[in-house]
Amino acid sequence: MYKIMKYKKIIALFFAGALITSCTSDDVSSESIFDTTAPQRNEFDQWLKTNFTDEYNIDFIYRYNDKETDNTYNVVPAEVDKAKALAILVKNVWLDAYATAVGKDFIKTYSPRVYQLIGSGEYRTNGEIVLGTAEGGLKITLFMVNHLDPNNLYINQTEPFRDRTLTPLDLNFWFFHTMHHEFCHILTQTKNYSTDFQQISAGKYHTGDWINVDDEDAPLEGFVTGYGSSEYNEDFAEIYATYVTNTPEAWQSILDKGKVLISEDFARDKDGNFIYETDAEGNPIPELDENGNFIYVTDENGDIVYEKDKDGNYILARDEEGNPIPMIGEDGKPVKKLDDFGNPVYDVDFETGQVYYVYEYEKVPMIEYKKKSTKTYDTAGSDAIEQKLEIIRTYLKESWNIDLDVLRNEVLTRSAKISNGIDLVNYKIKD
Repeated sequence: MYKIMKYKKIIALFFAGALITSCTSDDVSSESIFDTTAPQRNEFDQWLKTNFTDEYNIDFIYRYNDKETDNTYNVVPAEVDKAKALAILVKNVWLDAYATAVGKDFIKTYSPRVYQLIGSGEYRTNGEIVLGTAEGGLKITLFMVNHLDPNNLYINQTEPFRDRTLTPLDLNFWFFHTMHHEFCHILTQTKNYSTDFQQISAGKYHTGDWINVDDEDAPLEGFVTGYGSSEYNEDFAEIYATYVTNTPEAWQSILDKGKVLISEDFARDKDGNFIYETDAEGNPIPELDENGNFIYVTDENGDIVYEKDKDGNYILARDEEGNPIPMIGEDGKPVKKLDDFGNPVYDVDFETGQVYYVYEYEKVPMIEYKKKSTKTYDTAGSDAIEQKLEIIRTYLKESWNIDLDVLRNEVLTRSAKISNGIDLVNYKIKD
């Protein structure tokens, strides 16, 4: 309303001025009262015209214009070098990704006609920070541009719960997630999606207190982020934006957060014996302690249990030549076997009459192996997320002919390349 009233006021003043002029002179000037001279464009402006306006029919606004901003908030203009860096990123990582995965005509038709950059964020009294807005599908505004460092670019695709305040700035969270989110709103405002989506988490949305829902806790309730728990339209857009900007492994970690372990036991065969995890060759995998050493089986007294053969005899450890290995005592000498009275045990060679000591030999300790566990989870949270994702996947395919996974792969591939840096002179991502 503020902008509409402002424009009406300008029009009213214009007509008032026209009436005064008509009363004071009968001469009509042949010169237009409007400035019809072509705007002066610098090199960056010309690049924007070629790559945004001519190619995609988009007006990219990086200079501050109070008529294009919400004057309720105090914001600052975007710095030119950072605006230039973000424009290059938006072209390569966002627009071109959709053009490749869906088609250039699609992005020309449905992309907002105006992109605007603001240097700071819009801060609300309840602690919210506005990262982006989409106005009726016609304009998208990106905030926090001055936080971008063109010399230290980073897109987090693998850690969905990474601290947002860490540097380098995560461009996915601060910009591209926001752009996918807002663009999703444009799509759903143009073509409705199934009302079945609303029913999956009905009664669980945090309309007034979503800001208190941590992202790590949100999956337990069936949401991929705290903001997604605010209402179903935001839920839809958050799942979409999160899915296309995160690797399959990162997405799985979100789903894992939506599960609660109820009980845990170990798997057994039909005879009641433990089933062990095995390696690629089918051998059981040993349990190791924190130092990488084997963990041995112990009895009720804490003593190590040793392997025995089928006849009940201890299996002895042997060297490379197959000889049993003597047990070495604290004095560094082989330990002699003692009888029940503590006397050394002798062995006699009857042919030569030579007497030999009998030694104790190293026995093979029984090793603990990794038992296969059987875990029971409450998967209500992750199940809800997956159900909603399938509705989104079907909606995109049937309403827009968008293959969600093809789009995701294109977004992830392009995003990974920004670690090479930006060539601000030639306006491209470095090879």
